Amino acid sequence: MTQTRRDALALLSAMGAATTLASSRTWARDAAPARADGWTSLFNGRDLNGWTFFQDGVGDKDRDGVVAIENGMLHILGPSYRGPAAAGMGYLATTEEYENYHLRLDYKWGVRRYEPRTLWKRDSGILYHVPQGREFLWPDCIEYQIMEGNTGDALPVNHRAIQAVSLGGLPSWPKDFPGNTQYAPQVDAGGTLRQWIHADGHFDTLDGWNTVELIAQGDSAAHIVNGRIINALYGMQAQDPADRTKYMPLKRGRILLQVECAEILFRNVQIRKL
Repeated sequence: MTQTRRDALALLSAMGAATTLASSRTWARDAAPARADGWTSLFNGRDLNGWTFFQDGVGDKDRDGVVAIENGMLHILGPSYRGPAAAGMGYLATTEEYENYHLRLDYKWGVRRYEPRTLWKRDSGILYHVPQGREFLWPDCIEYQIMEGNTGDALPVNHRAIQAVSLGGLPSWPKDFPGNTQYAPQVDAGGTLRQWIHADGHFDTLDGWNTVELIAQGDSAAHIVNGRIINALYGMQAQDPADRTKYMPLKRGRILLQVECAEILFRNVQIRKL
């Protein structure tokens, strides 16, 4: 049986998964009103209202033209960039936290690459379930990897998750198989604990637009690339700030779009409640 995005959403509806958020503060106050189908534009296409900027070594002001807004799109590290060859990494972050949502956006690679990654794969990502607090590179998150040939991988940073059982290339969603309780191994990556949870298949294109989607439901998540579920996570947990040896349920947080040494464009950044 082939499991598609439409199948997943139908199953969520059948399970009664549609819920409301704890308060209206969880959704960006300045976002455009939701359309009849429930989708809301998370980026208004004109300015960064509802978002903040951070670049390692620079701070919260876009000193070097890292981000340009062109024809309703976010253009990162494109022709407007006027900084050093080693472009500091960072992100755009929503000012609000979100939970129980369906996120979707389109991305396309540009040709520019910056030191120290001029020979690496072009790389970016969506970081989700990021807590509020001090801004710094590699915050606690679940990363939805956007990378040439690896889009859809999951890289939890100081968070952790259980990878769904996959049978014949079909990650189980929206429910996992009973008894799958083993967390993926964590690696100490210079002061942060990380997992690398590989997607089951790769469906991104390097030359045109890709549509990526994230369904975040409770402590579970599904990664969808060009209409195909290729990764699913269960039992997501965050380190307890009071005791980093312990974990607590993870169900919400900010959403970040990475700046990571490669030119990339984003458009149609939309979200809807589940």
